[in-house]
Amino acid sequence: MGRELARGFALSTAWVNGDVASWTALATEGIERDALDLVGELSHIVGQMAEALAEIEGPDCTPEIVLQQIALDGEASSEA
Repeated sequence: MGRELARGFALSTAWVNGDVASWTALATEGIERDALDLVGELSHIVGQMAEALAEIEGPDCTPEIVLQQIALDGEASSEA
C-alpha cells in the first residue's frame, strides 16, 4: 500500500502544481492495461486517503464527509 500511496501523492502534487508533464509521466507508469485501470487505482487511493483522514479527524468524521469536502473543494477550484 505504501507504494500506491506514494504514487497517489506524487500524482496529486503534480496535478495541484499544474505540472502536466510530471503528472502525465506518473500516470503513464500507473497504466497497466488502459486508462480505466488508472482511474480505478486513483479512486482506490483517494478512498484510502479519505479513510485515513477521517480517522485522524475523530469519531464525528467519516470517509464520506471527507470525500464530500474533496468534491466541494474541486468544484470551488474549477469555478475560480
